[in-house]
Amino acid sequence: MAEVAIRPFTSPDLTQLSTVIIGYVTQEKYVVEKRESEAETAVTLKLVTLPAPKTYRYDHLDQAEMDRLAGIVVEGFSFSAFVGAQLVGVALASPEQWNRSLRVWEFHVADEWRGQGIGRRLMDKVVETAVSHQLRVIVCETQSRNVPAIRAYRRLGFVLDAVDLSFYSNEDVAKDDVAVFMKRKL
Repeated sequence: MAEVAIRPFTSPDLTQLSTVIIGYVTQEKYVVEKRESEAETAVTLKLVTLPAPKTYRYDHLDQAEMDRLAGIVVEGFSFSAFVGAQLVGVALASPEQWNRSLRVWEFHVADEWRGQGIGRRLMDKVVETAVSHQLRVIVCETQSRNVPAIRAYRRLGFVLDAVDLSFYSNEDVAKDDVAVFMKRKL
């Protein structure tokens, strides 16, 4: 296996982001339901198998998003994984001081490099940095249909801690695209 270097993410690394932030394939999704009455409110997530694998591609890396990410990178909580000059993994994060949390905005490992511990090494660096800044929790947001990400976060010590039924739009539940927040308390 080639040597993988984990290092602080720098602004020049932004030029390679589109090589690792590409999307995912899933064979499952969580169906989200909400039941509400005066006496009780319940939100459930039920794992179901899809009739066929579904591919989702990310296309959000326009100039405005790249500018936003550039602002996050300079805060010093972001890390990259490189093999030689090739970016193979990324963890872009920024602190929210008001509640002592660290928000991970982007966490990706290139498809061909998954399953080799790169994501764990990146997240270990994120955790180490959060602890050194006396933050109390790390927050990662993903979608109810991104079961591979939910499983990866769980393997990294995160738990599903919050669900937002209208984070992306007013039709998130109907679109099977509900925001879930995975958290790891420090």
